[in-house]
Amino acid sequence: MKAAIALLSDHHVQNIARRMVYEISQRGDIRFIGSLLPAHVSLKQPFAFESMEVLETWFETFSKQVLPFRIKLDHVYYDEWDDFAIVGFEVLETPILRNLHNQINSELKELLTDPSAPHDGEDYRFHLTVELGKAGATNPFKQFYESLSEKQFSLSFMAEYIALFLYPYEPIEPGSFLCYKVLPLTGNA
Repeated sequence: MKAAIALLSDHHVQNIARRMVYEISQRGDIRFIGSLLPAHVSLKQPFAFESMEVLETWFETFSKQVLPFRIKLDHVYYDEWDDFAIVGFEVLETPILRNLHNQINSELKELLTDPSAPHDGEDYRFHLTVELGKAGATNPFKQFYESLSEKQFSLSFMAEYIALFLYPYEPIEPGSFLCYKVLPLTGNA
């Protein structure tokens, strides 16, 4: 079983991202993957855990330590690997984001046997996934990205909620994960 930790976007950014998913889907047959979860900026990619009770207790405590803060989205990006592609928003890294990522990694090492996840540490890049999936012969993700007349965006949102995503089954694929818990960032601990 795995979990991930993310900051949820506001409705405005969520709606822009989902409109983009719609436009990607109009260019080819895609299976929705990233857009099955609320629009978010991940602080920690999926990691293994042993006890939901231990993880939930930590998560609830952590949410009380963090005050809401602004996240800026810089531009739309596109990437591909093997037969997969992704479209998303690059997030402007701030000391707050980097410190939260590092704090989560540090604290989870004290609670879990092996909380490591892909891209942990200084190489971690913050982003908001619009959608990802198999590129196929027509690659609707690339078509959409190339159709954008402007790739730079001036979007931002107040991160006010943190989410715990649950991935109970391997491999991680559409329909095998959910938004398990959402808590407000209260910063009053």
